[in-house]
Amino acid sequence: MLRQQKADDDLLKVYGRILALVVLLLVLGVLGFRHFNTVPTLVGQSFAMEHNRLLNILAMVKSQWLSTGRPDKILLNWQSMAPNVLKTLDEDIKANKKSNVGESDTNNAVNLSRDFDSQLATGNWISLSKQGWPVLETLDVKGCERLWYQLLVSPLKQVNVSYDAEIGVCRFIAPDSTTISYQTTSGRVIFLANTHNLSN
Repeated sequence: MLRQQKADDDLLKVYGRILALVVLLLVLGVLGFRHFNTVPTLVGQSFAMEHNRLLNILAMVKSQWLSTGRPDKILLNWQSMAPNVLKTLDEDIKANKKSNVGESDTNNAVNLSRDFDSQLATGNWISLSKQGWPVLETLDVKGCERLWYQLLVSPLKQVNVSYDAEIGVCRFIAPDSTTISYQTTSGRVIFLANTHNLSN
């Protein structure tokens, strides 16, 4: 009888441990789901901050354009910020080479680094429209990317860029489909948040 009670007690302890383990796994699963579910929301919030920065910089560019007599080009001085961006780009290039990321990704990062180098060497001159809004040097995706760098001095990590030549709009699309659109003719900036991810 004593042996039977001991066996029953041992069995109850095993069931208790299994139940505790199941509860722990459920709690970890819920926490993990919530954590990974908020990552796209954080991307959207980060992109929203870039949108606000872009609006502020465009206002500053327009103000500088007005105060300097409405020239065709103005010099944006980001030298205090640009070396940090160059350092980040160089680190990304090295990391891409170590992780065997595709050749085209590494080449793009190298080209962007060269763009920054030439920008710093010659000054960050930006062309303006008759209304004082920054315009693209080339009417294509590369022109949109260059304008982003000229204005925000930050790399376009994991951001898809497109250019709609018909209406003259640069679109910058984050991985969670949050979008910033810049209308080159009017200087209008539109921010579209991915509401599906923001509601979670």
